[in-house]
Amino acid sequence: MFRVLTNSRPRSPIFRLLPSAICLTSIAALLAGCVEPAKPVAGTRVKSIGGSFTSHGRVAFHQGQPCASQIMFDFRGAGSAVWLAAPMRESRLLTEAANCNCPVQISGRWRRGLARGCSYVQVTSVDLMK
Repeated sequence: MFRVLTNSRPRSPIFRLLPSAICLTSIAALLAGCVEPAKPVAGTRVKSIGGSFTSHGRVAFHQGQPCASQIMFDFRGAGSAVWLAAPMRESRLLTEAANCNCPVQISGRWRRGLARGCSYVQVTSVDLMK
């Protein structure tokens, strides 16, 4: 009677490996969720420090640790990515544009941070294009 209730056949190798495969897949998914997002690479060449910058595109909040404390926004326009720093008035407009994903017209001056290869645009004017 006991033999009827239990499976007398040996288990298939697939059924023995299934729990460990599920466990490994769930661990891989957990680790993939902890990955830090990639920082956008500044694709625009700096013409000269102190030179002017004017372009239109979209703005987003800067993710991660910036190379200069003033950098708060990422600007993407015309195939380039630029880091932006702005005074309070322009920062409010850029925050509004980042929240609504609205296109903007940016004017500013190129600046250099303390770290090597750290260049950003100090915003002088922002125009929302709704």
